[in-house]
Amino acid sequence: MKSRLLSRLETDIRTAPTSFVADCLRCERAAYLARRGDVDEATRQVEALRKRYSARPSSAISAWLHLAEGLLGHYTDLSPHARDKLARAYALSAAAGLKPLQALSAAWLAHLDYLRMDVAAMARRVDEALSLAAEDHHAALARAKLVVAQAYHEAGRFDLARPWYERARHHATAEGDDVTLSAMMWNMASLRVACWRQIEACEPAAAGVDAGALLSAESTAHFDDMLGVKSLRALQPILRAQVCTLLGRTDEALALYLAHLDDALVQGMRPVEGVLLADRAWCHLRAGGLHAARADASAAASALELPGSFCDRAPGHSRLAQVFEALGDADAARAQRALATAAWAGHGLDQARLVEALGSVVVATPA
Repeated sequence: MKSRLLSRLETDIRTAPTSFVADCLRCERAAYLARRGDVDEATRQVEALRKRYSARPSSAISAWLHLAEGLLGHYTDLSPHARDKLARAYALSAAAGLKPLQALSAAWLAHLDYLRMDVAAMARRVDEALSLAAEDHHAALARAKLVVAQAYHEAGRFDLARPWYERARHHATAEGDDVTLSAMMWNMASLRVACWRQIEACEPAAAGVDAGALLSAESTAHFDDMLGVKSLRALQPILRAQVCTLLGRTDEALALYLAHLDDALVQGMRPVEGVLLADRAWCHLRAGGLHAARADASAAASALELPGSFCDRAPGHSRLAQVFEALGDADAARAQRALATAAWAGHGLDQARLVEALGSVVVATPA
């Protein structure tokens, strides 16, 4: 299915009043293609534009190209180097007084701040993006409001997240930006799994089966297939594997982990390697593969010793405690339970910090 945003950009390029305006639109198209996963085409367009403006630099073109290159890195393997490119796009657009591009760059920097749980920076960038963006700057507003929605959802406050998701969806739909709609679906499904893990670990009496989680994960994958989105494709089956593990469908989960985990790690899921390996160890154990379960449990324990956010480590320690207990290693199980308790407590503090930071810079109900 042809993207409405891509169709509009191509029409605007053909009818642009000047070649410079057309080239700015080509930069925007390259950034969209990067998010979509059309890496080769996006790279060709960026290189062609860099060559065209090498002898006559333009602040606007340079800022747009840094943005496109940052998104290329992010949507290829969640590269940390994407931040440098996006920061340059922000600095150039701010210096040149290009407020729409500055707002968009700020929104994307807020997204990266959220991913690394830099709460203060995230809140500051969100506030800036919302302040700079005009009412019809749907690209910047969709991204900034999606960051707020995800952060509230991460904090376990879906009641606060819901209106921000709704407004982000409104802006993405108005923009014709199907890739942002896809990202929203994936993030909501992924955070739904994260909340399920937290309730299961911290409030077992309140835990139940979230039967809709699998449908949510499957809908996200089907939507991407319909659109032809190719970016970070291994993340979809890994999300399904996590849901299947939680549902007790461990044979199905194991097949997905074996087929897609290596690709997912290359595509940027290294920070959650510990919990994914712990899940796979549990699946091996349920299938009777004791040797494979021990190997994955050992690898998971090593991965969880690396620096990382509490939200990534806590569910891994909880799952490992379950695995080691089933393997008959009481000491290891006890150690993992202690680590899980500490990590979940840290995650709870992070959740409180998210709500506090966002409450200080944005209104409770988005406009």
